[in-house]
Amino acid sequence: MDLAQGAAMPPLKELDPTANPTARFGAELRKYRLAANLTQAHLADRIGYSKSRIGNVERGDENPTYELIELCEKALGLEGALLTHWPAISGKGMPNWFQQWPPIERKADQLITTAPLIVPGLAQTEEYARAIFEGEPHSTPQQVEEAVQARMERQAIFDRPTPPQFLAVVDEGILYRPVGDRSVTLRQLEHLITLQLLPYEGLCTAVLVGSALLAQEDGVPTAAYVESALLGRVVDKPHEIKRIVDRLERVRSTALPEYLSVQRIKERVATWS
Repeated sequence: MDLAQGAAMPPLKELDPTANPTARFGAELRKYRLAANLTQAHLADRIGYSKSRIGNVERGDENPTYELIELCEKALGLEGALLTHWPAISGKGMPNWFQQWPPIERKADQLITTAPLIVPGLAQTEEYARAIFEGEPHSTPQQVEEAVQARMERQAIFDRPTPPQFLAVVDEGILYRPVGDRSVTLRQLEHLITLQLLPYEGLCTAVLVGSALLAQEDGVPTAAYVESALLGRVVDKPHEIKRIVDRLERVRSTALPEYLSVQRIKERVATWS
């Protein structure tokens, strides 16, 4: 039975695709199912799962398996649209030590970060992120794509009706470090419109020790994520968070205001163009 032939359906529960990767997948599955004019029961029959299982997945109450996603792809005549969500759902595109962070990030109403070497992940374009992951030793094309999709999925927090405030300070050296080919770097610089630039003349060494990302809720720091060349870790002890906050304040106080930062970025874009 399809939607056109069935009895009147009860109103669909409104979904929030920005809540987490599972909810985002559920919303996408519903969208493609409705576009195919199928009920949950009809889709369930086609793939050999129960209607309640489809309903749970669409509502974001249950993680889909890889097999379920593949079967839905086939039943709906898709070519990878749903499978792109698998890295974020499964965590395969993220190192084990990072998987604790995204739930914290999604709950935050303010995120503050500093970056000395590359553009922060939440501000990266897809092609810039791909160039970063391709530079990892021994990475396979599949691992690269999984990591890219997981990073793009993180940026879904900015699609919320009330997205978190994102405050980023990047070192001026990022403007001069090519990542990928010339066009990749140029488009990434053009994408940077809401951040502060830490100029060379600021002589601020606090940014040089590495990147840090602080999550806040209602103005209160809740956790931070710090990263090294080998791994990263989530910081949640009050005395450690305090050290991160102090470092971020030192860096931000030395950075150019946003309008001057944007002006300097535009000047650099002009030279790259």
